[in-house]
Amino acid sequence: MNRQLLLCLSRAGTCMGTMAFAGALPVLRSAWHMDAATAGSIQTAFNLSNAFALLVTAWLSDSLGAKRVYLASTWAGAAALMIFAIFARSPHTALPLIVLVGLTQGGAYAPALLLIADLSPAAERGRRMGQILAAASLGYLLSVSLSMWAASTYGAAAGFAICATGALAGAVLGQIGLKGVENRRYHHEPSVSSEPIRWRAVFGPTSLCLLVGYVAHCWELLGSWAWTPTLLATALRPCNLGAMTTSLIVGGTIHLSGMIATGVVGALSDRWGRARVLICVGAMGALCSMLMGWSEQWGAGWVIALVAVGSFFILADSGVLSAAMTDEVPAAYLGRVMGVRSILGFGVGAFAPMTFGATLDWTHRWGWAYMPLAAGGIIASLAALALRKSSQSIDAESNQSQSSIVDKREFERT
Repeated sequence: MNRQLLLCLSRAGTCMGTMAFAGALPVLRSAWHMDAATAGSIQTAFNLSNAFALLVTAWLSDSLGAKRVYLASTWAGAAALMIFAIFARSPHTALPLIVLVGLTQGGAYAPALLLIADLSPAAERGRRMGQILAAASLGYLLSVSLSMWAASTYGAAAGFAICATGALAGAVLGQIGLKGVENRRYHHEPSVSSEPIRWRAVFGPTSLCLLVGYVAHCWELLGSWAWTPTLLATALRPCNLGAMTTSLIVGGTIHLSGMIATGVVGALSDRWGRARVLICVGAMGALCSMLMGWSEQWGAGWVIALVAVGSFFILADSGVLSAAMTDEVPAAYLGRVMGVRSILGFGVGAFAPMTFGATLDWTHRWGWAYMPLAAGGIIASLAALALRKSSQSIDAESNQSQSSIVDKREFERT
């Protein structure tokens, strides 16, 4: 079977644990007697542990190899989810256990991207990055849908157990898909290990624009992923739909459009340029975030439509930002740079669900709660605009330098 397909299926299975708590949240808030701030703090704990794991495993991927780190994380992720399913029975027990889940879920993210970057030619990197992120979105879709349905029908533990089974399947498929792939370790290359990484050289103007854009993207994305399932479930409640129908609508609306977005927009960035695509999707994501919360007062149809469109644009820049960073950073330093990027992006974004929950408790309006998330989209779009100007400036300097060399050669001939 095609290795890219196996890796995509592996990511889909592994990511079934990421949205398990968010999917069950509409049920858990009443079952565990949680206010919005408490629910948001549990999701924030997951995101913070996820961010820490992203840093550590991205860093270790340089010295231990991305393949080894990815496989270890996927197997550990399946075990952590099963432990969470068995022992999480209240906010107090869920909080430490979800930290364990976050550590293992985050551990597979950066190594997967590094593997794709290593196995893909530069001309196809955006498309293949988009495919692996689209596969992750499929896992999120299954996670939200199955967790919400099982929690509503059989209890939250059943939903968590189903997600753990999917993560186990992902670990098995990853083991098969990476069979025969070299576990490349840059730490043992003398030319690299003898020279410390020069952070100022690596994080030039272009990389800094990408870093700011990624942090803003994570803020908007993590806040939306944590709370949009509950917004949809709230909007659909008057429709008196069954648990299965509601869960499918919620999961499909949020993550099906995101799955399409990463594949399509990643390919478009290969053709049209990274900066141009990032400007457009950042601005559209911010606009949709502004409208999604207020649509709760307009009826379920408006909520579904705006969430579908918003989810498309909020996730669309994920693969493009990753592909652009791999274009800029030397392969020997990529793991460490991705680790720094991940801890900043997911570390800042970790507080978005808690900020959202606190705003919702304070204002009792979904519209106001989404406004802090929209700020992330605005900043991401501005960072992409700065990226485009920086790239144009670098290209102009390069052309001027080449022109000077040509003029000098012509002068010497005369």
